[in-house]
Amino acid sequence: MVRLCGASLGLFAFSTTIFLGLLAGNPANVILVRALQAMLAFCLLGILAGWVAYRVLDEHAVRRHHDLFPAEGHAEPRAEGSSAGSGNKGKPPSVGTR
Repeated sequence: MVRLCGASLGLFAFSTTIFLGLLAGNPANVILVRALQAMLAFCLLGILAGWVAYRVLDEHAVRRHHDLFPAEGHAEPRAEGSSAGSGNKGKPPSVGTR
């Protein structure tokens, strides 16, 4: 996503600069130099924006995962009297008991 944002903004700036340079009647060498400068600048801005968006989405996904699955990754306290080699390890208390 980071590289896609950078490439998209860079190519958009390049094409817009060329179009506006031709519309203004500038010489071709001036148009190309300005278009390449704009492409480089907007590519860097796009990479930065894509990285920020990636971090925001990643942090949101982690927070959402912790909200949906709060017990995952935390050790559950064992009930007193249960042996370490119990056959019901990892199963809910209702499974296997009658």
